Amino acid sequence: MRATDNTAARRTGRGAGSRLHADSSSNSLFTRRGYRRLVRERRTVVPLVLACAVALVLAAAGSATTVYSDRLAGTEVVPVSSTHGTFVGAATGELPALWRVEITHQPLATGSTVAVTGGSFMLLTRSAGTLSGPVTGGSVTVTNRGRHCTSQTYRVVATLGIGSFDGTLTHHRRSLLGRCVVYAATIVGRALLSA
Repeated sequence: MRATDNTAARRTGRGAGSRLHADSSSNSLFTRRGYRRLVRERRTVVPLVLACAVALVLAAAGSATTVYSDRLAGTEVVPVSSTHGTFVGAATGELPALWRVEITHQPLATGSTVAVTGGSFMLLTRSAGTLSGPVTGGSVTVTNRGRHCTSQTYRVVATLGIGSFDGTLTHHRRSLLGRCVVYAATIVGRALLSA
């Protein structure tokens, strides 16, 4: 019976191998025409995908913000009050610049840590032009009260519109005619700046 079936299959050409060949030939990917079409499509699609990828990379690079780490050092200038300080100085590091900051804070005599309540910050750079923004918060903490009219030091942490600052404020003091007088104030610290 099986021999008869095999013979019939050979005569009609409808065996399993013939069916596979017929199915394969009906699939366009296995014909010359289908192969040529696939090659043409790949020639069109691949450059398009590459162009889209390049555009995305360029857009991401254009919108990326670089964060620079700088050392800031400066001195206090007028106007000066118990709740307001103005400092100017130089920044050295990844983004060399001149800088100016105005900081308002709660009176230092009210506690060991007082809040920074506002102000403004400006950075004049060679490479990125002028960067500026508000001082939006922070704190001033006493780290050395300066016994016997020695220098006082404070840790200053400030949140800037263009970054952050963490440093040390020093009140330089001297006894004059029986009174302890602050004759200068300097600040030095590390800033992270976005440009």
